Amino acid sequence: MAITVTNQKPAVLDALHTISCTGDYDPMPAIQQTLVDPLLQPLNPNAPASITDAQGADLTGHISDLFLSCLGDTLNVTSEQTVKEVLGQTLINFDQGTRLPVAELFAVQAAQQNKMPAPSPRVLYTAQADVLPAAKALLAGSGEASAFFASVAYTFHPDTLGFWFQSSAAFDGFKTWLSQQTQTMASALPPATTKLLNDFTALSLKGLTESLLVRKDDSDANDEHSFARVLVHMLMNYVEQQRARASQQNTAMDAGVLPFTIGELFCPRSLVLVNVEAHARATPAKITGEWNLINQSLASPVKVVSNTSLSKLTSLPRAAARAAALGASQQPGQPGSRSAQVAFRKQPPSKLDLFSDITRVLRRMGKVAKSHNIFRTTAATFLKANRRNPDDFNKPGRITSVQYMPDLHIYIDTSGSISEENYQEAVMMLIRIAKKLNVNLYFNSFSHFLSQEVMLRTENKSAAQIWKEFRRIPKVSGGTEYTQIWQYINASRTRQRRLSLMVTDFDWLPPSKRQDHPKNLYYAPCSARDWSSMVDLAKRYADSMKHIDPSIRQRLLGMVV
Repeated sequence: MAITVTNQKPAVLDALHTISCTGDYDPMPAIQQTLVDPLLQPLNPNAPASITDAQGADLTGHISDLFLSCLGDTLNVTSEQTVKEVLGQTLINFDQGTRLPVAELFAVQAAQQNKMPAPSPRVLYTAQADVLPAAKALLAGSGEASAFFASVAYTFHPDTLGFWFQSSAAFDGFKTWLSQQTQTMASALPPATTKLLNDFTALSLKGLTESLLVRKDDSDANDEHSFARVLVHMLMNYVEQQRARASQQNTAMDAGVLPFTIGELFCPRSLVLVNVEAHARATPAKITGEWNLINQSLASPVKVVSNTSLSKLTSLPRAAARAAALGASQQPGQPGSRSAQVAFRKQPPSKLDLFSDITRVLRRMGKVAKSHNIFRTTAATFLKANRRNPDDFNKPGRITSVQYMPDLHIYIDTSGSISEENYQEAVMMLIRIAKKLNVNLYFNSFSHFLSQEVMLRTENKSAAQIWKEFRRIPKVSGGTEYTQIWQYINASRTRQRRLSLMVTDFDWLPPSKRQDHPKNLYYAPCSARDWSSMVDLAKRYADSMKHIDPSIRQRLLGMVV
C-alpha cells in the first residue's frame, strides 16, 4: 500500500501522558493526543495535513482506529503494514521496514534516534554489549535516557510499562513527593487505595527492579481513584515535573518513562520500576536473569491481583527459583537465516523431501548425551584385532561407536479444520520417516488443548502395527492454538533439546505481543490437500511471525526450497 502524506510536519512522539484518575476511565483522548495529533500537525499552518492511501482514500480521520487494530490479540498484518508506512513518512525517527510490531513503536523510534540497528538474527542485543554500557552512560550524564530505553527494549522486549529512576535515592525522592500529593487528596481516596499507596511508599528500589501487578486485565481496576489509576497518574505527573525542572535549571533528569508497548502505556497491567545505577553496577548475567524473570512472570497464565495488598509481579517465580536453587538461564538465541529470500514450493513435498529436511535439521542440531535416537557407526582400526584373524596384525579390526541424535517429538494438529483423512495421512508419513530413521517418537495431538505426551515405539514394528497403536491414543479436538506448545516446550529443558515438529495446516495467527518461540521447533504441512491454499496460509503465518521469529520461513520443512 502506497501512503501519501501532505503538508505534515515530521514529528517525534512523546510517551508522556497524564490520564486523569477521576471520573470514568477513558484512554482515548490520551491516545489521540500522544499518537495521532503529532502525526497531523501541519507544516504550513494555513492548510491541514492529510494522509491518503493508494486509492486516494483519506486516512486522516482513521489513524486512531488503525493504531487500535494493531493492538488486538492477534497480529493484523494489513494494519501493521499501513501504520508502519504512515509512521515512516510522518516521524523523524522511524524504520518502517522494522520486523517489530507497531506496539513497540516507541522502542523503534528511540533506537533510530540513537542510530541502533534493528534486532535481527544477525544483530543480537545483550546485557553485556548494550544494556550495561547504556546504563553507565546515563548514570554518568554522558548518555541519553532514550538509548538506555532502546537497549533494554531491544534486548528483552518486555510487555509492560516501565519507569526508570537514576538511583534508589531518586526513587525515595519520588516516594516523598507521592506522600505529599496523596495527603492533599486523602479525603477523595478510597481506603483500599490509601492502604496500597502507603504500602508502595514502603518499597525499596535498591535492587535492579521492582515490579507490580496492578490489573488482571484491561477492564480491571478502572474505577475512579483506583490504585492502578492513581499510581500511574502520579508517576506521569512526577516525570513531567522532573522534565520541566531539568529544562529550567539545565540539569539532568533522574526519572523517566519506559514505554515498552503501546497497550501497556495507556492501560498497564503491570509496572516495572528500574534502578539505572544498580544496572550500571551489576553483572551482565544478573541483568539478563532479572529481565528474563520479568518476562517469565509476564508470560505466566496465573496472575493474582489483590485489592488489599501490593501484588508483586515476580514474587512467585522468585520464590520458586529460591526453592529449586536454579540459576537464571539465558534466553535462547535465534538461528541465523535470510527468510525474506526463501521461496515456497510450487508442488507438495514428497516423503523423501520431508525426510531430507528432517535429517538435515537433526545433523545441524548435533549430538546429545542420551536419547532414543541411537546412531551407530563402524570403522576399521588397527587398535583392535581382526575378529576372524586375530593373529594377523596386518588386518584391521572393526570398532563400533554409539552416538545419540536428538529425540524427535511430534505435535499433530487435530483441530476442526483437520479431517480424519488428513490426520491419517500425516501419521502415516511420520511413521515411514520414523522407520527410515529407526527412532521412537514422542507424540502429542493439539487443538486449543494439548493432549498428554506419549512415547511411541516404532522399532521392529510394521507400519500397520504402529498405526494401530496411534489409533488407540485419544486425540483432542476443537480450535487451534500454537502458543500452548511453545510454552510446553519452553517449560522443560529436556523438551527444549528435542527436535520438535508441528504438523499443521497453518490456519492460525500469532499474538500481536512477543512470545518466546522454542529454538528447535519446526513445522510441516499436514497433507498435500489443496496445496495453493496451504501455501497461502503458510505465507500468512510466516509474515505475521516476523516480530516473534524473523527466520520462521526456514523452519517450514517441506514448504520451502
